[in-house]
Amino acid sequence: MSGVSEGGDRKSYPHAPPLATVNPFSKPVKNVVIVGGTHGNEYTGVWCIKSIEKQHDNIFSDFPTLDIATLLANPVAHMQNKRFVDSDLNREFSVEKPEPLADVVVDMHTTTANMGISLIIPEGDSLMSAAAAYVLHQCQSKYGYESVQCLMHALPKRADRQNLSSCGRHGFTIEVGPVPQGVLRHDVVEKTQAALHSLLEFLHLRNLELENGNGNNGEPTVLDMLRQIYPNNIVPCYRSAPAVRPGELSGKISWPNDDSNPNFPAVIIHKSLQDRDFEPLRIGDPLFVTLDGTIIPYDGSHGDEVHLIFVNEGGYYYESSELSTSELCHILSSFS
Repeated sequence: MSGVSEGGDRKSYPHAPPLATVNPFSKPVKNVVIVGGTHGNEYTGVWCIKSIEKQHDNIFSDFPTLDIATLLANPVAHMQNKRFVDSDLNREFSVEKPEPLADVVVDMHTTTANMGISLIIPEGDSLMSAAAAYVLHQCQSKYGYESVQCLMHALPKRADRQNLSSCGRHGFTIEVGPVPQGVLRHDVVEKTQAALHSLLEFLHLRNLELENGNGNNGEPTVLDMLRQIYPNNIVPCYRSAPAVRPGELSGKISWPNDDSNPNFPAVIIHKSLQDRDFEPLRIGDPLFVTLDGTIIPYDGSHGDEVHLIFVNEGGYYYESSELSTSELCHILSSFS
């Protein structure tokens, strides 16, 4: 697995993460770059950007306040049907980032894990928090998808984020699964497009409100709608456990690899965890199984209770294989 979200009791942050010096709600978002193929064998994002290019006029007529561009991020890996060629492109954007040219970078991914629709945002970005809240509601109420989650990476500083979406002033990642690598599934494409459409809709509606002065004349805004949907401005969200090792986006539980092949695990993930992303794992619960059938329990290395994400993700079957962790929390957003 590749992720842990810190777990245990539901938490409420006493206040929203620090806002940017310039209130991101006070100016329109114009330049949006939609990215697919950051991992070359994740075909859904590539299909989605090709679909946008095919229906270019329709997209622009739906969201005329947005200047939308598409990007196939890793064409070499995509042509070879590989996650990457030399190194993981989504970990290559170091601290030395130029001033962003794009207002928002939307990076579309898939996972072999049972993650449903996961909306991944950086901690401290109030605009993307509001956007995720809107997308979460639309995916559930308008499109009827039950498995939709927000996941917040615990990296408030843009310079500390090494993923591709950090190249924008704001970053938003859409991750949908399960789907095998190098495979297109219509339902997964539709889920990704629903999340993407909802995000663009939020940005467009907010732009229109700024242009028309909504809010100043008493007319309800999209943020007013969110305040009604989420009482006390509380949005359910998972927060990735803090990274322990440099270059990681979240806390991870590593597993050993076979001596003869660094890409082959020396243990397998216990059956009780398979397809149960975002569910709690507590000290003593079965975690791994060895070749002789011995069960290795969770030892509490990341806390008494964690929520595993990216469980048995196929993209992590190389050298330093691992599980990510997160915690279930509540984000308190001002929506203002």
